[in-house]
Amino acid sequence: MKNPVSLILIAFVAFSCKSTQSNLITDLEVANLKGNVWKIDKTIHNANGNCVCPAAMKTECNQSKYVYDKKGNLLESCTIDENGTINDSSKYVYNRRGVCSEIAKFSGRKSVGKEVPVLQGERVTGVKIYNENGIIETTLDYAYSGDEITEEKTLNSNGELVSSVQKEYLNGQLVSQTEKDSNGTVQTIRKFKRNDSNDAVECLIILSKDNKEYKFTYEYEYDSAGNWIKQTRFYDGQIENIVLRNIEYFKV
Repeated sequence: MKNPVSLILIAFVAFSCKSTQSNLITDLEVANLKGNVWKIDKTIHNANGNCVCPAAMKTECNQSKYVYDKKGNLLESCTIDENGTINDSSKYVYNRRGVCSEIAKFSGRKSVGKEVPVLQGERVTGVKIYNENGIIETTLDYAYSGDEITEEKTLNSNGELVSSVQKEYLNGQLVSQTEKDSNGTVQTIRKFKRNDSNDAVECLIILSKDNKEYKFTYEYEYDSAGNWIKQTRFYDGQIENIVLRNIEYFKV
């Protein structure tokens, strides 16, 4: 398969406002991060025909950074190009109860819109996505089972259904995700297996249209806090990419 990465833009670590605070769940817990994490610098080294050692190809990497406060709330995130220039960034705003109330979006230094969570009490039931002109372009609606989002619907500016995602969890981590189009037809099914640290060690992708399956496996190296600092992804026995994370912690 020529470029399987483009088919499966999967984020095993979620860097966004948490969906619920009914049990005081922090962004660190949502992202399966342990300890007093302050900053994360993440670098993805892609393996390709020009790369003998993926971890050595600095020019082939994608970089991102994340900053948390001492309460475990995500404050800032950004992506960085190979020249060290910030491409896209987000800044997170919280209300007095510690619930995310707005995410400001930037391209370079230019504001390109914002995401505003829809709150019912301290629970996020959806998100309104605005463009740079303050017009709602997309709306996300969430359905819950307990404290977990089990369905996410994407609506366009006219309120029409664009797509939906059904999710299943185990120990607070995603284990199955089914993506459907506006007609309710299944497009993609993703199934995850996790290790004792709740990190994904296998991802099975089922593309309904082509009736094809693709399996990716993952290996990890961990720091003393139990957070992974190196993730190696394999496809068909070959390295797809290597992700390195430099994690800084608040001093106790």
